[in-house]
Amino acid sequence: MARARKPLDIKVVAERVEEDAEVSELVSRLEAEADRELAARSVTLRWGRGQIAVVKRAAAILGVPYQTYLKQVVFRQAVSDIEHAEAVLAPEPHARGSGRRSRPRAS
Repeated sequence: MARARKPLDIKVVAERVEEDAEVSELVSRLEAEADRELAARSVTLRWGRGQIAVVKRAAAILGVPYQTYLKQVVFRQAVSDIEHAEAVLAPEPHARGSGRRSRPRAS
């Protein structure tokens, strides 16, 4: 049985919001893309109660639903891991003008 969610406490601070057209279009495009991806895929994780409690606590501190928090954290970590791996695995640029490639020296 689903629990009723507590209504959000929203405070209106202006009568209208002015948005940059490019930013608004980008956000709309990303939201539509996310909606398509959500409709197409589902992931199930098996975690212990303690692990879930930690994630829910962190999400609550940031004021977001725990599933949203999980998606954000996992995505950021994945991007970071990819960037790190690409930096480590990228071929080293050759020295220009020397005409020779450097070889590792034997110890």
